[in-house]
Amino acid sequence: ADAEDLRGESYKSFVPWGATEDAVEAFISKILPLHLGNLERQLKESTGDYFIGDSLTIADIACYDAVTNFGSNRVIGALDEFETLKAWVAKVESNEGVKKYLASESFDALYKFGPDTL
Repeated sequence: ADAEDLRGESYKSFVPWGATEDAVEAFISKILPLHLGNLERQLKESTGDYFIGDSLTIADIACYDAVTNFGSNRVIGALDEFETLKAWVAKVESNEGVKKYLASESFDALYKFGPDTL
């Protein structure tokens, strides 16, 4: 639910889709840090290196998408205050299957959300 909450709040800050400067500022300064903090807390409370134990699961993939595509790819430096989450992103990206997908033509063909959406 928290990953989906982050996505939903993120959509409200997309300038190309009509977001105001106030909405963007609120997302950067309050909303994104709040959601990243919640996800980091949950990750720290996990019994392993991932959200549910010691293995990469669909929960991690859903959270990874929210954290990166709707968070840190849009707001550069967003993970700087969240070291556990930042290390987890690197761990997810080091997974062979994820690494292969991120290097694929399929991934390259996707529209990416970046700073230009703010």
